[in-house]
Amino acid sequence: MPDGAARTPVRDSPPALMRWAFEATASGLRRLGRARYLVADVAGTLTYAAQPPRKRRLSAHMHSRAAGGLSDAEAGRRARASYRAYSRMIIDTIWIHAIGLDEMFEHGEMVGLEHMDKARDAGRGGILVLTHFGSWDVAGSVALAAGHDISTVMAPVGTPSITALLAWSRRVKKMELFAPATAARGLIRALRRGRLIALLVDIPEGGPTTEVRYCNGPVLFSTGPAFLARLTGAPILPVSCWRTSTKYIVHVREPFHPSEGDDEQAVMQRIASTLEPDVRRLPEQWYPFNQIYTDEM
Repeated sequence: MPDGAARTPVRDSPPALMRWAFEATASGLRRLGRARYLVADVAGTLTYAAQPPRKRRLSAHMHSRAAGGLSDAEAGRRARASYRAYSRMIIDTIWIHAIGLDEMFEHGEMVGLEHMDKARDAGRGGILVLTHFGSWDVAGSVALAAGHDISTVMAPVGTPSITALLAWSRRVKKMELFAPATAARGLIRALRRGRLIALLVDIPEGGPTTEVRYCNGPVLFSTGPAFLARLTGAPILPVSCWRTSTKYIVHVREPFHPSEGDDEQAVMQRIASTLEPDVRRLPEQWYPFNQIYTDEM
């Protein structure tokens, strides 16, 4: 059994019929090309319309706050756009299953690949840190296509069968997965084997957190990257992935090690400050559908 297999979110593959349906859907989306976004936009628009007014107002409010203040009309427009963008992200999570790693660079571009190479060549692995912006699944696939081994944490997504399906799809591309409750040991071992690990930090599923300034307000970030960096000596690499009119861009920033005098809050604030400008530049690809600002909870 591969190292960590016993700690994946699900040990068994989903039912064969579910796998077949998923593969058929992915193949159909691939044949549609960019026309798949017509389907996604309709789904996103309908989902937004079906939300209770309270949920729509919350999304608009958070977009307004992140921007430093918007008119009601513009805040509402961004909220609707973020629902459509989220629907596109979900569609692409299925679509990417039908895209081989040898084809990924036809659909995505990586800026800063040399930073990942440098981290790998140093032998201590690296900690890729992302937020819920753009598409984290595409970012992982592009990294795999670039020849890097990736380990990550996968929390339950919807029903157990949906979790099993998505976990299976990610494992097909040789991504190593750990459940949140048992992830720490697996991630440490992965780093010590020289692998890259990928962590989403802006909507913590559990574990230690710290408050950072992000999108114009106080937000909780997981402190996992800071802890793992200090424990293993692995560098931290902030990463953004966003969609353009023709492809995805994955931007890997230069690796850094926590300074001796920096506590975990300072490390995570550095990450937040590095990644925030991309959210401000493309707010529609940021998905604030629940309250994130701690001073409003």
